[in-house]
Amino acid sequence: NVSFTAAPGELTLVIGPTASGKSTLARLLVGVWPCVIGKVRLDGADVFAWDKAELGPHIGYLPQSVELFDGTIAENVARFGDIDMDAVRAAVEVVGMTATVDALPQGFDTRIGEEGAVLSGGQRQRLGLARALYGHPQLLVLDEPNSSLDAAGDQQLLELMQRLKQAGTTLIAITHRNTLMPAVDKILVLRDGEAAAFGPRDEVLEALKKAADEAQAAKAARRGAA
Repeated sequence: NVSFTAAPGELTLVIGPTASGKSTLARLLVGVWPCVIGKVRLDGADVFAWDKAELGPHIGYLPQSVELFDGTIAENVARFGDIDMDAVRAAVEVVGMTATVDALPQGFDTRIGEEGAVLSGGQRQRLGLARALYGHPQLLVLDEPNSSLDAAGDQQLLELMQRLKQAGTTLIAITHRNTLMPAVDKILVLRDGEAAAFGPRDEVLEALKKAADEAQAAKAARRGAA
């Protein structure tokens, strides 16, 4: 019971309580998991059935738990495929990590260890985002992209989302923080694995506020009656 369309040049924000299905939806959207019922389609084609080698370059995915591997900075950003150093540098620059990488012992050739052990939490998240952005994918799905970022990182991420929208990228973000809200076009609210609401940002926010106010008034009425 989840049905929505994400368009090029738009940022769709997915929100909902813990265990409502947000991360599961992210995996379905990029074809990591198959749908038991229904389909996720990219330009009309089922993303799970699509040849992964052909589909991969067009999709960027940042999972909730950033998984990095025991290799170099460049290898991780390039997804352990053929390394286009210009594209690697561009992805690292756009997430604000160039100075960090330049300060490492071997720069882009620095091995980061299992799970990126030599990096901080915020640096691992930025590197995971750089990997998702590598090669300018047309669909970008970000699961909690700012959970380890400070205020400056939040602002950089917001500015990045706005630039990607202007470039025509289809953006889907899952987050519990409201720092991306100025760039959001549509909101999908999940509850118990189903779509509780979907539509333009301001309409959904107003509906959520109205529901919260009504719930608060009903609670106050019950207290008064008791």
